[in-house]
Amino acid sequence: MELTSSNSEPPTKRLLFDRRYGWVYDEWKHPSEEALAGGRGMFCIVPLTKAFLKTASNSINLAANSVSKVLEKRDLLSPQVVQANLRDQLKRYKF
Repeated sequence: MELTSSNSEPPTKRLLFDRRYGWVYDEWKHPSEEALAGGRGMFCIVPLTKAFLKTASNSINLAANSVSKVLEKRDLLSPQVVQANLRDQLKRYKF
């Protein structure tokens, strides 16, 4: 690839630093084309993994707390109480 070009367009591929993703080897697109086309489709595995682990940790903590509550109060295991609790939780999630 030639560094100097007769036309004023930049090279099609370039290495650039993005605060969100770090060093990225990306295709250069004109800003007006990019604005009309939406995002560039880039993602970074570190924030995605962090969010996944946080969600999994919260889910595990919620399940552990629920189990400990049920084990402390054996009367919560009756079918009527379980059905009432599920109904209440579904109503909360709807709103």
